[in-house]
Amino acid sequence: MASAGGNGSDPEFQVAPMIDVLLVLLIFFMSITSDQVAKIDKSIKLPLAPEAKKRENDLKNQVIVNVDWDASRNAAQVRYGQIVCDPLEELAEYLTPAKEQNPKLKLIIRGDGETPAIEIQKVIDQIASSGVDDISLSGTNR
Repeated sequence: MASAGGNGSDPEFQVAPMIDVLLVLLIFFMSITSDQVAKIDKSIKLPLAPEAKKRENDLKNQVIVNVDWDASRNAAQVRYGQIVCDPLEELAEYLTPAKEQNPKLKLIIRGDGETPAIEIQKVIDQIASSGVDDISLSGTNR
């Protein structure tokens, strides 16, 4: 990266290889974060939880379930990844094989702040019936 000109002068700093390394690192970090960002539905407005504690990310073992409240239908829409679970019982059908495949499976429920608690309870019941026992509720402290 540095070379001395053969005439005994100070070495020159080569900028081009440093830019190449920087771009490779940028592409690497963008590729590993895009999968996690795709799982999070930005339209869901999380409930306010001022005492919420940040949980360590375990990307290999965690799964996100989004619960969005549709006020026009007066019903919750539950999504496991990109799959809409309608009826809600489909959620357990998807989670049961995932839990069998990964015993350390952790599930995060991202429920809209407008969703009634009874609807979140129904989702938790379906998750529990699939055998998943590590469940977290997502909220925001801002």
